[in-house]
Amino acid sequence: MKVRFFVTKPKSQRCSIYVRFWDSNRIDLKTRTGLTVNFLDWSKIKEEVKHTSIASDKDYSNKKLRELKNYILEEYNIDYNSNNEINSSWLKNKVNDFFDRKPNDELHKVYFYNWVKKYIDDAPTRTSKGKAISPTRINRYTVVMNKIEVYQNYSNRKLRFKDIDMVFYNDFLKYFRTIEKLTDNTIGSYISIIKFWCKNIELEGLPINNYYKHSDFAATSNKTKDVYLNEDEIYKIYTTDFSHSEKYDNVRDNFIIGLRTGLRISDFLNKLKVINIKGDYIEIETTKTEHNVVIPMHPQVKEILEKRNGELPRKISDAKFNLYVKEVCKEAGITEKVEGAKMENKKEDTDYFENGFEIKNKNRKEYGLYSKYELITSHVCRRSFATNLYGKLPNLNIMAITGHKTETQFLKYIKITPKEHALKLKELWTKQEILE
Repeated sequence: MKVRFFVTKPKSQRCSIYVRFWDSNRIDLKTRTGLTVNFLDWSKIKEEVKHTSIASDKDYSNKKLRELKNYILEEYNIDYNSNNEINSSWLKNKVNDFFDRKPNDELHKVYFYNWVKKYIDDAPTRTSKGKAISPTRINRYTVVMNKIEVYQNYSNRKLRFKDIDMVFYNDFLKYFRTIEKLTDNTIGSYISIIKFWCKNIELEGLPINNYYKHSDFAATSNKTKDVYLNEDEIYKIYTTDFSHSEKYDNVRDNFIIGLRTGLRISDFLNKLKVINIKGDYIEIETTKTEHNVVIPMHPQVKEILEKRNGELPRKISDAKFNLYVKEVCKEAGITEKVEGAKMENKKEDTDYFENGFEIKNKNRKEYGLYSKYELITSHVCRRSFATNLYGKLPNLNIMAITGHKTETQFLKYIKITPKEHALKLKELWTKQEILE
């Protein structure tokens, strides 16, 4: 068996480096390696780029030629003794495999972004744990795919499977922390999906870097100061007279339903229908988790339905709801100053982002002291529902309604402050003192 490299005199200075492989009379093949060299820099005797060459890619080319030679000999030894077919295209295929070259319709077998794009394109016909992948999840995947594309453009690199290592991980975090200035919770959600994709790539038998399993390749997170509404505040909102504004009255009623069911906005504002009301219960399959929940109707929800002759409040868009609900809470007197974070558009802040790189979405969380109504969004519904019931019902009972699968996930929604815990203990001791 012999492997040799050679060039042919070109019309211009630059020429292709060829490889020839032969084994007795059984096989004699040649093909381009894909590497090129200045004709005068090629050593015909040593079959490599001359060491006296000043070409910047000299060492790279010679290293690849040595590795390619070993690779061809090893592959031939395996294929010949395994009775695998060795035909006229064998050498060309092996060279392409060595350099991870694929035709356009097979780029997903080498490049991470291409695999992700194909995965998302195929998502409507895929299943996850035996169920179809929801449009909501596909949208989340698309967001992360677009972030990977942005990162590749910024770093001027096209990620291969082998590139998903700790160097990538740290650089990915650095970019989104320092350039796009996203929170660790947001970046962590991207990392979780990337790890999920890596696992699927491995299951397909493709050569993903195993570093994605490393304990340091972890989803980042940071503590948040999310707000919730206690029972007194919910009662204030429920009893506020909005007869002067049908818009605010409608938003308030939708808000109360969200607060008293613990449903996500995608469910209480979009999916919930009269048909889901079964006597004194609401029965619905949640959109995000496809979890069947049964929720007893709170008296306030019953009164809203009675007021509306058995009909649910009018549906509005998520964006309008999150805008109007702040005005509803402001009018209801939810104005206490609290710590928290709200979205601010930074497009006019020329010093906020690093100059020279265009960022499309410039809404970023700003932490500070705000009037509580400014921090109210649809997410407050589930947090308030879980927090107000916490300690009054067993956690498993609450989780059966909220759809949380683990207690760890559930407890992230509980937003009772240390002072509120202290007040509960004080109330207990006061009751014990009275009994004594």
